[in-house]
Amino acid sequence: MAFPTLNRLNELFEYRDGNLYNRTNRNSKSKKGDIAGSYSGRYGLITIDSQAFTIHRIIFFMHHGYLPKEIDHINGNKHDNRIENLREATHFDNQHNKALNRNNKSGVKNVYWCNTRKMWSAGVRFNGKKIGLGTFYKLEEAEKVVKKFREENHGEFVNHGSFKEAV
Repeated sequence: MAFPTLNRLNELFEYRDGNLYNRTNRNSKSKKGDIAGSYSGRYGLITIDSQAFTIHRIIFFMHHGYLPKEIDHINGNKHDNRIENLREATHFDNQHNKALNRNNKSGVKNVYWCNTRKMWSAGVRFNGKKIGLGTFYKLEEAEKVVKKFREENHGEFVNHGSFKEAV
């Protein structure tokens, strides 16, 4: 099934402050004026005509009239669907804006301890390629190198490992 038309979405929903509100009683659980959709995983979902769609894609489409391949949540919060927090992105842009991986042990994005060398190793993925930035005796040196690389290459999608403040 195709993505709903703009007319259909405007018939069903009203956007306010990052939420969609039902314009009609859509079913026994979804009443007029209620916030539409639910969050049970990473993204909020809304069912339209028996098919689930992500809330952030609906909101982006309602505001811009088109759907990009990927949409980035600027502040990293996948439940913050305010239109000013959503932007078109490539897959690589979206990856650059990721926060620190929860399995990271160094506390620095793109830096890990190399046990065989007994040094900190710094490396990033850029445009689908793994780029080694060197090995360092001090964590601070590795951190400085990866931050510099990200600032020079990731543009507006730069993220040094933490969520940004809400817009």
